[in-house]
Amino acid sequence: MKRGIMDKLWNSAWLTLSLAAFMWASNFVIGRIIPVSIPAVSLSFWRWALSCLILFPFVASSLRKEWPFILKSWPIILLLGATGQAGSNTFAYLGLHTTGATVALLIQSATPVAILLFAFFIYGEKPSHRRIMAIFFAFTGILLVILARGSGGATATISGLLLLTGAMLLQSLYATLLRHKPPIHPFVLLFTCFFAAFLVLLPFQVTQGVSLPFHDYKALLAIVYLAIGPSIFAFMFFNRGVHLIGASRAAVFLYLMPVFGSLIAVPFLGERLGWMHLVGFLLVGIGFFLSREHQKHY
Repeated sequence: MKRGIMDKLWNSAWLTLSLAAFMWASNFVIGRIIPVSIPAVSLSFWRWALSCLILFPFVASSLRKEWPFILKSWPIILLLGATGQAGSNTFAYLGLHTTGATVALLIQSATPVAILLFAFFIYGEKPSHRRIMAIFFAFTGILLVILARGSGGATATISGLLLLTGAMLLQSLYATLLRHKPPIHPFVLLFTCFFAAFLVLLPFQVTQGVSLPFHDYKALLAIVYLAIGPSIFAFMFFNRGVHLIGASRAAVFLYLMPVFGSLIAVPFLGERLGWMHLVGFLLVGIGFFLSREHQKHY
């Protein structure tokens, strides 16, 4: 009976994708909660280091089999880990020191449209007039959020907003470059990207980082959660959802991130949004839905 229920849940795209969106949203809320005494570099470093340790036993045998493909593809794996894991999350954690989680999630919601922009600049994929309008609406929305700053009680600074915009752009670049991923098992790809992020962050951790906060069990538990939930399980659930309904339809669920994030941040962080933030989110939403035309060709 339980096995049948689990199979139904695993084969439910709306559930797996909703869980992924919730876990990714919680990443921003927890990044806001964790004390500033833990540098953003260390938070990101320990997140990916622990993710590698947890995931390694499950991929060890596959790693040995697929090692030749990994060695051949190390440049793209390193680039994916540097952008999608190390860079984007470190920038996000830095920005969250001075900017509310709800505002951060509004900016993050422009990711699908930013992917269209990178596809144009990197691969010369000319956007249609509809896609140009999508880019216009999305980035006008982000500009409005930046101009709003602290209105409505959602704290924000220009530096924090720029860092979070950088995090969103790095995540979009990662998603754009995924078309070059090596032909290896998805979990092996996940592990190698996590390990690449670990290597990228290692020099910064050695020079300016701190150890795991064993003296603060709440912060330690938060980092462990980041290593398991928003890292391993969120990617696993999202990849399952993409397998069930396709990438274009799955991308719609990214729009649940600001919703879930607000539901957590408003009661626990006391954040609230002003009208300029909400109008900005609406503009980003219009841009996203305009961008969905012909998305299956990506």
